[in-house]
Amino acid sequence: MKDLLLPAFEMDCRDWLVVTPAEAGLPDEVGGAPLLAVLSTVVLDADEFQPASGVLTLGLLDDEVPPLRPVGTSECMAAQLVEPEYASDCVRYVVPVPDGRLALLAEFTLPDGPQPAVLDRIEALMASFRWAE
Repeated sequence: MKDLLLPAFEMDCRDWLVVTPAEAGLPDEVGGAPLLAVLSTVVLDADEFQPASGVLTLGLLDDEVPPLRPVGTSECMAAQLVEPEYASDCVRYVVPVPDGRLALLAEFTLPDGPQPAVLDRIEALMASFRWAE
């Protein structure tokens, strides 16, 4: 099998701490999917501390993709997976690789549940996603 090459991508990560799997003490794969990056953020209010963390993995798109909700403008490649079973503690996004069956999967864990400020931050991150040219 040849080495897998993922096109370069860009995200606006100013509100996020981004580390490699090795820096986070995690394996290079999660459930058989290559782990590309680990993300963490926290939204601070006067009386609240709302954390979220995420992982970026790579996978194959198949014919059984759950319903998707587009993110941002029509130029944005990311779409949220609409999965009721993840509604309380997790949100997931898929970003198909241009002209391919591969996709980037972004899965965010919400320890305090789906707080609006955290969801807005995640949505802004995913809306900023661009495949580099």
